[in-house]
Amino acid sequence: KVIMVFIFFVSSCFAIRAHDRPKFNWSGDRFVPVKIKVENGMVRLAGGNQQLTFKGELFRLDAAGKLKTEWTKSEDDFTTLYLTAKSEKETRLNHVIWFAGAWEKGVERVVHSTKLMDNVLFIRKKGISFFLSLDFPYSRIDSTGIQYPASVLLGEGQTYQPHSLSIGACKLSGEMVGEFDRAEIEAVSTYIERRFPARFERPMVLSAGITNRMTDVREGRIFYSMYDNPTVSLSPELVAEDLHLNAELGIEYYQVFEGVFDWPDGEQTGRNMDSLQRIAKSLGVRMGDYVVPQGLYCPHYNFTQRKLNRPDWKIREPGGGLAHRECLAVDEYVDMMTNRLVEHNKKYGLQIICLDFLNIKPCYANDHHHPPGDTYQQIKGLVKMMSALNETDENFLVWSNSGNWLELMPKLIWYNPNVYLTDPHVRQYAPHLNILKNLGDGRREQMVSVHNRYFVPYRAFTNYEYYIAPNSRLADPRVFEYSFLQGLAVTPNLGLGEIRSFLDRVSSKDNARMKKFIRHWLDFIRDNFDVWKHTSQLGDAPGTGAAEVYGHIKKDRGFLCFVNQNAFPVHKELVLGGTIGLSEGNAFLLSEIYPESGPIIEQPVPFARRGDTIQFTLAPYQVRFVRVEPYTNQSPPAVYGASPLRIDKSGDGYYITLKIPQGRQKQIALVLPDGERVREVTAAHHSLVPMFTFPVHATLLQVQENQAFLSVQGPREEAPTTLTRWRVGKDSSYRQFPVAQHEGFLGAYIHNAFSEDYEVVLKVDVERTNASRTTKRLYPPAYRQPSVALAELPPKAGTVTYQTEFILPFIERYGLDRDEQQDAIIEFGFSDPGKAVITAAKLNGKDVPVGLYTNSKNRAHKTHYLELKGQVAPGKVTLEIEVTYQDTAAPKKWH
Repeated sequence: KVIMVFIFFVSSCFAIRAHDRPKFNWSGDRFVPVKIKVENGMVRLAGGNQQLTFKGELFRLDAAGKLKTEWTKSEDDFTTLYLTAKSEKETRLNHVIWFAGAWEKGVERVVHSTKLMDNVLFIRKKGISFFLSLDFPYSRIDSTGIQYPASVLLGEGQTYQPHSLSIGACKLSGEMVGEFDRAEIEAVSTYIERRFPARFERPMVLSAGITNRMTDVREGRIFYSMYDNPTVSLSPELVAEDLHLNAELGIEYYQVFEGVFDWPDGEQTGRNMDSLQRIAKSLGVRMGDYVVPQGLYCPHYNFTQRKLNRPDWKIREPGGGLAHRECLAVDEYVDMMTNRLVEHNKKYGLQIICLDFLNIKPCYANDHHHPPGDTYQQIKGLVKMMSALNETDENFLVWSNSGNWLELMPKLIWYNPNVYLTDPHVRQYAPHLNILKNLGDGRREQMVSVHNRYFVPYRAFTNYEYYIAPNSRLADPRVFEYSFLQGLAVTPNLGLGEIRSFLDRVSSKDNARMKKFIRHWLDFIRDNFDVWKHTSQLGDAPGTGAAEVYGHIKKDRGFLCFVNQNAFPVHKELVLGGTIGLSEGNAFLLSEIYPESGPIIEQPVPFARRGDTIQFTLAPYQVRFVRVEPYTNQSPPAVYGASPLRIDKSGDGYYITLKIPQGRQKQIALVLPDGERVREVTAAHHSLVPMFTFPVHATLLQVQENQAFLSVQGPREEAPTTLTRWRVGKDSSYRQFPVAQHEGFLGAYIHNAFSEDYEVVLKVDVERTNASRTTKRLYPPAYRQPSVALAELPPKAGTVTYQTEFILPFIERYGLDRDEQQDAIIEFGFSDPGKAVITAAKLNGKDVPVGLYTNSKNRAHKTHYLELKGQVAPGKVTLEIEVTYQDTAAPKKWH
């Protein structure tokens, strides 16, 4: 399929701890009210204590004959201007121009544009940005005004309503993302959401019946097996399986192939569709269609090699040459396509259509009844088709993908309310051993980049998961939860591609766990859509070193979603209040809902207040969801930082049973009933067999009345994960440098080192006090970021030796008795895969082979790894690698 190509922004914050954003209040409305006053060839806009003056005509109509005009306005979130024009006799209206004149001097003007059109005019003045936008997905904005080529013939006495124009304003945040201030991006995105009523007030959850692994069209034939590939004509039984699975998981929409224009026959395929629709309706699944708006046929399913042999419908290049796509300004073509689609979808009760392969470009045909070089009339034809489809059913979903749909954004969202960004596509490089994770990180980066570049609301994106890579070096089940949730952190909408074939190839235990997981989170997002439809980017843009945070906050409650795609921990500071979107409330409880549950340890106990700075920590390769809600008194004893299995009262205190990963040091907080104070805490590993009992210990860190912070050390050694402590050169000392501070070396990560959870029982001895309810809060022990010392840089080319060591606490005999998917693997990261090559590696002084995992979607993306199976025994392991840097470019500067 066609892959969308567009500008994207790379985060400027590649750091262990993200740079703080300017403290802008995001809790208020996105807009400041705008008033408009028109008099004597002058227009004045007032908003946010600023006034903007325009000299000229509010509107100008370029027509051959005289038109009677009238304008009106509405004032709500923004001011919208409406215009009507009535002809006295037959005439052609060529152009409609709003604000035909000149703006006052000394203001800053910036135009948001795509390759096909101009979208929004921003005018900045002393901390306020006014924005003006035609309420249609096309306009041209230049020194003559905001205009479009109406090119409409009006009969005598006919009334015409030009596209309206909306005017808004916002306070500038001071944070620039490319050419635009963050507040401008969010204001226009909100304008897109509010200008017309949202078509759907629920998450869009979809699947599609295509198996991308099996599709290849070349030499005029279809070179793929229909194995596992559900289609209406050739494999309806697989479509039925998909429908039952969708219902089980809670997936609402299912787009099936072949599209109406690809049906090999009408009779048998129609009977199949009728049968499948009866199944779909009985299960509550909305099934739908597919079409290529310019060309009609999907290459993968055009079994009979149909072609549109109508050169008169084609776009023409300057000079008269034919383009390969149809011109959507040709009424005959658009009407034929629209009527066929509407008739077909009504006949079979279909409620979704996937639109693919769009390639609008200026058309210079002289017989298409549009001006030379037109794109406006083509977009108008596309909107006409979408509007007709939307009118077939209140639940009908127009769902576009691929092509240059983004060049029509963001205002195409009004007719196309959900956007599937791209087919499986690897964008930025990041070291990885699993394509499922790699594609997920790429889609998240796309959503953020497209939002920032094209102002598309986050609620309009589908995070479309592709389960296409069963041959990743790291097994899919290892990253399934991460990949599933990383997209939901950004958008409430989810698509699951090839989910049936994915579940078929995992173990029965994984199958049951994954189905339960999917159903839980789809229900959760539906239950919390009122806040999840509001997304704010509170951290870094996705990328190496980024500390990402996405907020879904409304008034005094919501969720914070953290994503760390890196092989090392990241940290992020957030201030509770308007900077994260809280507009109400003073006391809050922050509770983790994934991966653990319960009040978080980073907040003061028993609650956090507005204005508190919370220092969050995120483990490598992790998604973390935290609920923010108004604080209400909890029933003590309460535990923060862990979800206790049991709390039992004893004569002189409590027994608190926790599960702790082996070797981990876990910090928790306790809030006891009034009048009780922690005197002493001891810990024991709960086991019935003495020989399997390991020492654990607990340490009191702080005590204040009925509140306490303590640290619990889990039994045995901790299984290693991230490796950030290295020697550079054989004679140097160990230093911490996990973030590309040494020629782009990102350290290493150990996957699948054996670890298990242990039950630990805390014995909390308490003493009685005379203290009444305390109003003081106890703050967590101060977080100290690990010091990161810059090692001396080696020559910019040549070979460098890196050394580290770790403890590997295996309990298995490590040979060929483990499933390959359970192998312990060391993954090495470099910021530039073309620059560094690991030429040698040693484990405990013994040479070991270095593996190279090549990404099948982009073979230039490679990741080095070592297998530990059969190479080492339990205990201390020393690792040494030799890295040869192959060019002389200066190392990338990292913050």
